Amino acid sequence: MHEEDRPGIHTTVYRQPGGNVPTEATEAVGLQVDRVEGQTVIVRQSRVNQLSGNRVRLEQSRVDRVEARSAQTDQSAIRHLEAERAVTLRGAVAWAQARDVRAVRTRIALLQADRVTVEDGRVALAVVRELAGPAYLRLPLAAIGTFLAGIVAGLLLGRLRGRDGG
Repeated sequence: MHEEDRPGIHTTVYRQPGGNVPTEATEAVGLQVDRVEGQTVIVRQSRVNQLSGNRVRLEQSRVDRVEARSAQTDQSAIRHLEAERAVTLRGAVAWAQARDVRAVRTRIALLQADRVTVEDGRVALAVVRELAGPAYLRLPLAAIGTFLAGIVAGLLLGRLRGRDGG
């Protein structure tokens, strides 16, 4: 068994995809922990409550909250993702806030971003400045109905108050 395959927290060398410069990284493998943080953090096959770092990479993991300048995920589930740049592959994110997001075969429930590229993924509700790529954005019919019912109720209530002189 290689050092990087054993469960635990290890120091390892990380090479950014397409890059030749090795960087020292903190790697967590096969753990269930409350918090992992570092400059460059790699989390594999783990469950983490809070993860923070300058550069974060997740593989087959579940994280409640990720805070990073740059986040890259593969086959992972995240409850809240906050990053300047995020790339998610084959995963699920409940709430994502980022300046730039690229999602490939990923489901995102709520997304707030400046620029988004979605490839073969789904976004339920998004607040986006610029959307690129073939995206499937959907708003559930129940949410649309609730929104419209709220508007109608507000208009009716305004009318009733206007008649009462209120």
